[in-house]
Amino acid sequence: MRSPRLCRSHRTVLAAICLAGLTAAPWTSASAQPSQAAYALSTRLTAAMEQCWFGPNATDFAGYVYSSEPNAAGGPRILIVPKDAPTALPVLVIEITTPGGSPHLNVYGPLAGSAQATRVAADLRRWMGGSASCQ
Repeated sequence: MRSPRLCRSHRTVLAAICLAGLTAAPWTSASAQPSQAAYALSTRLTAAMEQCWFGPNATDFAGYVYSSEPNAAGGPRILIVPKDAPTALPVLVIEITTPGGSPHLNVYGPLAGSAQATRVAADLRRWMGGSASCQ
């Protein structure tokens, strides 16, 4: 039986598919993994948000719910989404990274540029400093 022969264009496509598979494969080194400090900060921020932003007496964020993603690629993150559309794009994303070993927040989304931005920034600064208070 004769083996099938690939024409030049088929070999090129096949090589491109193989190469794409290799370059798309996830690869992370141990040094790229988030630190325990990032996880600890994520836990502390989530607890403070639960109490201050989403607690029974909280009104500023009543139209939203949050989702904590401790194992997100690149580091833990917390997503704030509309309560009536929990699968919608987040209105606020809080990513915790550890460049140089110390936790750092990346905050973005529509709420970061809204009237609530001042409160969000003040609360996150206070909670990053170790306080758990709501004011």
